[in-house]
Amino acid sequence: MKIHIYTDIDNLFGKACRIWMGVLLAAGHEVEYVDLGTEKQGVLPDVGAADINLLVVGIYAFERFGKHGLPRGKNVLWMLDPLTRNPQATVHGYKAGLFDAFAPRLDAVLAMDQPIEDYLRLHYPSLAVSQLPYLIADIHIRAPGPESARTSDVLFIGHPSPPREEAEALFRASGVKAEFVWAGLWGKAREERLRHARIALTIHADPQHTYFDQFRTLEAWAAGTVVVSQTSDGLAPHGITPGEHLATGALAELPSLCQSLLNDADRRQAMAVAAQALLRKQFSVQRWQAHMLAAMASVS
Repeated sequence: MKIHIYTDIDNLFGKACRIWMGVLLAAGHEVEYVDLGTEKQGVLPDVGAADINLLVVGIYAFERFGKHGLPRGKNVLWMLDPLTRNPQATVHGYKAGLFDAFAPRLDAVLAMDQPIEDYLRLHYPSLAVSQLPYLIADIHIRAPGPESARTSDVLFIGHPSPPREEAEALFRASGVKAEFVWAGLWGKAREERLRHARIALTIHADPQHTYFDQFRTLEAWAAGTVVVSQTSDGLAPHGITPGEHLATGALAELPSLCQSLLNDADRRQAMAVAAQALLRKQFSVQRWQAHMLAAMASVS
């Protein structure tokens, strides 16, 4: 079977795409990788038809799919963006609007969590849906580094939004050193910054949509760094226990949570080790590869 794997942000989803490539090639499929880049307007590149197109994409490709259609062949989307029709959740509501423009033409969706699956079953009951979380290959999990190698205290990486800007102001007022990187940090540079931070922050873009941010959390864990997160839904189904694998709290509590952890290097080390054990158990390629292959076979 010929399979094209499409992505729009190679330095964001590239590792996830290469997981798929390895699994599909090992299963005997012909696989081609198609990097769409971050272009939002242009037509899709003509790379010929495939039996199945696996779409590991986000907002950039969403806009193009809505305007120009999907690639030729059957299309399976790995949905790593949470969706909501809550009009107050402007960031993820906007993504949902883009998704709605091409969703009826999809053949299947692999949802990263139960809320996405529930959303799809409610609004697109005829669409084939199953779950597949964000995955981390063991080769990308690096043992937590020594305290002497940590060169920054608290780090947030992401696009600005009102709650995130409020968090930056809260940290500034508290005196807890925190760096907010709003754009342009991807790939190896991102990994290195995470690895050398004592704490990685996760803050919701929309306060009305408090999903478990798998990408930011799992990437920080893989780098060996403790996560402090704004209170999130959906942790328990993955076996995640606040206080053991990460620290969680309301937005206003984040500076004090971070300060407590900054004062206790031993606790941070224990949490990082526990988080990586969970990462290998719950989010490994080995755990999910049979499900990955079955999902592709179901639409062939």
